[in-house]
Amino acid sequence: MSVLTKLISVIARKKFKRVEAYLNNPVETMDNKLLSILQAQQDTLYGRKFGFDTIKSPEEFAERVPLSDYYSMEPYYKQVYANPHGGVLTRDPVMWYVSSSGTSGSPKILPLTKSGMADVSKGTTANQFAFLQADPENVKLFDGKIVMFGASAELERKGNLPVGYMTGVIASLGTNFLVKRTVIPGLDLYNITDMDEKMRAYAKLSVENRVTGFAGITTLTLAFFRRMQNQYGPWLLDEYKSTEYESKIRLALNDDGTMDLTMLWPHLKQFIATGINTDPYREWITKTLPHVTIWEAYAGSEGWYGNQIYPDKGVLLLPHLNYLEFIPEDESEEENPTTIPLAEVKKGKRYEMVLTNMGGYYRYRMGDLMTFVDTSPYEVHSIGRKGKYVNLSGEKLTDAHVQKAIAYASHKTGAEVLDFTVVAQITKGIPHYTIAGMFRELNFDPVEFVYAFEDSVRVDSEEFRVVRDMGALGPTTLMRMHTSAFEKHVKGRHIQSKPIPLTNDESVLADCKVLS
Repeated sequence: MSVLTKLISVIARKKFKRVEAYLNNPVETMDNKLLSILQAQQDTLYGRKFGFDTIKSPEEFAERVPLSDYYSMEPYYKQVYANPHGGVLTRDPVMWYVSSSGTSGSPKILPLTKSGMADVSKGTTANQFAFLQADPENVKLFDGKIVMFGASAELERKGNLPVGYMTGVIASLGTNFLVKRTVIPGLDLYNITDMDEKMRAYAKLSVENRVTGFAGITTLTLAFFRRMQNQYGPWLLDEYKSTEYESKIRLALNDDGTMDLTMLWPHLKQFIATGINTDPYREWITKTLPHVTIWEAYAGSEGWYGNQIYPDKGVLLLPHLNYLEFIPEDESEEENPTTIPLAEVKKGKRYEMVLTNMGGYYRYRMGDLMTFVDTSPYEVHSIGRKGKYVNLSGEKLTDAHVQKAIAYASHKTGAEVLDFTVVAQITKGIPHYTIAGMFRELNFDPVEFVYAFEDSVRVDSEEFRVVRDMGALGPTTLMRMHTSAFEKHVKGRHIQSKPIPLTNDESVLADCKVLS
């Protein structure tokens, strides 16, 4: 064990105990966070307008400060763009602008401050240090390099300040200095926007280094795994012929040209997953990389919200980073919905999250929905965007339904799903859904896969069960996707785009073959 690794291990234990203390007192911690935000920002334009200096409780805050979103805050953002030196939304000046991924519309340009970035850094640190405490062997993560998939940290400039994606900015600014020493690559690679060029650069990086972890944009990481497993082996062997890395590649290369990634990355310990639900891909990931630990995190352009703390739990909301309120799912489309504090959420219920933090977000509706699977501690799952559903005959199928059903079908049949999109169709007047799936191998029963998919949706959606049983909705079909729909989507938009679990765009099926 290196000196650096020993030092990180000692610091991790101390930091982990502090995070546990916050988790043991989540409501008090979160209420105190709100009061500290109000005190820090009371002398801003926004703070003076709503009397931050006289608000003494979360109840007063909810009564006096309106709910907001990007569009209601846009007039303030325009003032920030004109004067980024502080005083509009935050006391401290803007240091960077973050471009959102545009999941719910056009990309948005959001201001990032030093105090906002400090809380993001606390989140990334809590994430890694919790991983170290999960297993004594995990300290070996820092005996190698963590490969981070980041989008461009600087796409353009607004005034004298850079505009970039949060993953690139976090890689530049948002990790503990000890952790940062183990993270690769540099900004030059993050700033590559061409998908093929970027992936090949990462392929070389992963061969030339002792890789112990992967992090960053999960969709890109999964696409990279697919390419390394199925495409890049022969090319890499040719690229590194007569070099010190040739034997490493030959050892991992199978006779059919595929790669055994466990042989290529024998020291791999961790895969940090954030931004998407990884459950549909777990069957494939665990078979491809059986020794890796999938470690969940929840972050976005506006901040860091939570991550895995314990191996047997999913994402826990971190109460010391933000003040959070919640809107019941059945009111999420309303302009003036009911909001409740963390203490009042119920296990098994789904809510829209409302954010307040040091970054200048005040009762801000990001549009994320989540289900609380536990309230002691506060654990969330099935995180997705509100308003994303398809309704062919009254079933109102959502991303969350689809992702859970694909995960269930994969686990039940052993199918290794590499990519998927569920397409809503009307064929000869009959509405139905088609699963377009990319599979590692066709070593499963397609009919059983479809039955399992529908069984899962039936359990979660009474409306789906009723319309299927009535015949108002036809049977689901399965087609094999030959080229990744996600990668096509990325090339058509930008490199930080997210997958589309559910759509009514039938062009996805153009390169698919019927399986059931």
